[in-house]
Formats: sequence, C-alpha cells, structure tokens
Amino acid sequence: SRAQVLEAEGRLPDAVVACVGGGSNAIGMFAGFVDDTDVELVGVEAAGAASLGSGQAGVLHGSRSSVLADADGQIADAHSISAGLDYPGVGPEHAFLRDSGRARYVGTTDEEALDAFRRLTRTEGIIPALEPSHALARVEDLEAELVVVCLSGRGDKDLAEVLSR
Repeated sequence: SRAQVLEAEGRLPDAVVACVGGGSNAIGMFAGFVDDTDVELVGVEAAGAASLGSGQAGVLHGSRSSVLADADGQIADAHSISAGLDYPGVGPEHAFLRDSGRARYVGTTDEEALDAFRRLTRTEGIIPALEPSHALARVEDLEAELVVVCLSGRGDKDLAEVLSR
C-alpha cells in the first residue's frame, strides 16, 4: 500500500486505517508506515470485542498481549456482527504499538459498521465486508486529507446479515 499511495498521490497518506480482530490485517497495513511518524496509524476494533480498548494483559494461544478476560484471567466472550472481529485477543505487535503511542485504537459499534457498509455501497457501488466497515465508520472522525483504508474481504458473504437488520 505504501508504494501504491506514493505512485498515485506522490506522497504518504496522513493516516492509515484498518480493522483489528486478531490483528493480521492491520499489522500488514501498518508495517509499511510504522517508521513514518507523520502517518497516523488507526486500528478499529469491534466495540464488543475491544481487547486493546478495554482489555488487560493476559495470555491467549501462547502469546502475552491485551485480551478480554475476567478478574481471574479467564478469557471472556467477545461480540461483533463481524465474524472476523469477534475475537477476545490481539497480536502482541498491536499491544506494543498502542503502548508505545505509535498507533491508536478505537471502537466501532455494530450499528456504526452497518451504516458505513450501506454508505459505501450506495455512494461507490463497493460492497465491503463487515470487518473493514468498522474501519470505514471511523474515517470521518479523522482530521486527515489523505487516508488509506484497507478494504479486506468481500461483502457479498455478509449481505444476509446486513439485510436482516
């Protein structure tokens, strides 16, 4: 994405935004921009699965990171309309980026993601997956002129869920 935005715009973006469940999508987007401190990195979690926003230090699948857990450290349930974001932990790279201040992480509700899904579909004819719809919902919150958003996945798999709401 770094090379593509440089070729298309002749400069780096002001911000890079990606959805975060386990974190592989977002870390792939962020990797090309981590050393460019003028580029804001924004990870967007499902509000009901915000391990970075409301989690605590813990171990999940052998990695110490930020997880959703109860007072005894037992992994708690997560919820999201999006199956890809319905996860109680995140890769430790994201916990590091959060703790170092290099990236910030915000949440999006199911309803906000659905609104963003519908808005992109109506205005651009692109049917996004529900996962990146979470990221799309936060783009307008940014004070940035040039924003790169990762539209991972495809939305046709989510149409039944969207139409049922």
